[in-house]
Amino acid sequence: MGRVFVPITPEVLDWAIRESGFSRAEVAESAGADEAQLGRWLSEAGQPTLTAMRKVAGKLHRQLAVFLLPAAPKSEEVGVRFRHPIGSKYERPLTPDERRFLRRARRLQEAEAWLASQLEWDRPALERVSIDDGPEDVATRWRSRMRITIKAQKSWKTASVAFKSWRSELERAGITVVQFSMGSKACRGFSTWDERAPLVAVNTAWPDEARIFTLFHEVGHLLTRTDSACATDHLTPRAGDPTERWCEAFAAAVLIPSAALSDVSKVDGLAVLAREARRMKVSLRAMALRLISLRKASWPLYQSIPPAADAKHRGGAGGTGRNRAEIRTDEFGRRTTELFVAAVQRDVISRSQALDYLDIPSDAFERLAAATPVG
Repeated sequence: MGRVFVPITPEVLDWAIRESGFSRAEVAESAGADEAQLGRWLSEAGQPTLTAMRKVAGKLHRQLAVFLLPAAPKSEEVGVRFRHPIGSKYERPLTPDERRFLRRARRLQEAEAWLASQLEWDRPALERVSIDDGPEDVATRWRSRMRITIKAQKSWKTASVAFKSWRSELERAGITVVQFSMGSKACRGFSTWDERAPLVAVNTAWPDEARIFTLFHEVGHLLTRTDSACATDHLTPRAGDPTERWCEAFAAAVLIPSAALSDVSKVDGLAVLAREARRMKVSLRAMALRLISLRKASWPLYQSIPPAADAKHRGGAGGTGRNRAEIRTDEFGRRTTELFVAAVQRDVISRSQALDYLDIPSDAFERLAAATPVG
């Protein structure tokens, strides 16, 4: 049997490459071709084989059928600004993986916004603030609207329990919180604003303590309406993006109210810093930032935190594992699963449409619905 060629639409292939963030050379290499050969596909001087096009589709994370469309879809603008931390000297564009997860989040967010309107769910009450507003004052208001006391926070057994508790409170406030496995070279998280479905994404490459701080850092971006992807570099005492500085201060103040540190004096060593961080189930960097803002520590303490403090702890294997529904609930969060279950139960969308968006097998939907009671 001879080779099968695919009558792709060159305009669609060009669009998909531009949207991906990959270079033409990288795409050509994935197909076992060179740039000249890819150029012929793009200029209608030749057609790729089915084998080569499957490899290209895999590289670009697109369905093969997309390349047979008569014209390129509307541009999928990722819509976020890559924000570098305070004092960062390095500029870089969003990576292909970051762009892919941003597109995935946008698709989910658009669906949620439409479903929420059809189901007549209340719009989340997220005030709009300016970075000229004091982060401490805004944080105090946010802390008061949540049902977590300082005593309860200190009583949590693990940082994992802490993350789940904070996530639940943010979902109760109407914020979609998703977790994506983007890798340690990607951003810590990103946020995208929508009045019906504000969304925060957290990178699972980091430990729970770091994810908690990312949650509220990105909430700061939602409040200031500054869609962002936030980097992993460390902070410095001065200079840098003022919005990033505001969001860092806001996150630290929400997670660590000044009253929680009333019995703490000057902290100048990592041992004491670690003790206070464990008490509040936050990262060393979050605690250091908060102590600095309260004049109970100085920047040299922050700068002395070793890189290993950010590393995710690797536990041993064990347990029976999770089913697909549990994995997706963990990834997309309770608010998302409740919304899709409610939409199916009230005939807003079909069951098959929900399965497609949630990426779960048919038999998993019953388990998901049973675990997600909808009022």
